[in-house]
Amino acid sequence: MELLTCPSCGCSVQTADALLGRRVRCFACKHSFLATAERIAPPKPPSGRSRDPARRIGAPREDEEDFDSGERGPFCPGCGRRIAWSDLSCPHCGEELEAEDEGWAARRQAIDRIRRDCEPHRGRLILSLGNVSMIVGGLSLCTFGVGAVVSVPVGILAWLMANHDLERMREGRLDARGKSQTETGRTGAVAGIVLGVIFAAFYALLWLAG
Repeated sequence: MELLTCPSCGCSVQTADALLGRRVRCFACKHSFLATAERIAPPKPPSGRSRDPARRIGAPREDEEDFDSGERGPFCPGCGRRIAWSDLSCPHCGEELEAEDEGWAARRQAIDRIRRDCEPHRGRLILSLGNVSMIVGGLSLCTFGVGAVVSVPVGILAWLMANHDLERMREGRLDARGKSQTETGRTGAVAGIVLGVIFAAFYALLWLAG
């Protein structure tokens, strides 16, 4: 099969090889012309990147293998290709990263500081104990100060655990990703202790005055 193009209207159609060299009539404009073979140019590759025939479909490029083999980094705002967290300029297009992009290097350094052999954090447990202490301490107002029997010991336990774990996180011996939960749990524990003591003291004074 060959591709024929009408010289009058430009309409293209495929025809059998046996009609080459003969006069044919265009089915669109009815113009008669001599059928000659046309060479179909191969499609052009997408602009900006040349196709590598040796590269398999879906296989990473050589410049991406280093980043894909480890932890994935961000994308360059200039060329859109993957770069490392510690890069201050794109190694592919030379794009200089802006001031806010310097946070990539800081984040990368923070990730590197997490030791692989550090112990897991207890942030969720401390947060739960702190919430229990705060809630029960607030309910001490309705239970005539009896809730302080629970809120104060639980709050002290959560407070001590939080201080101990935060110190170990600063030393790098405990997973620092639980720092936020640990600090929130400590705050709740302190609030539970204060509420329990205040309401228990209030009802104790009422009982002594009565």
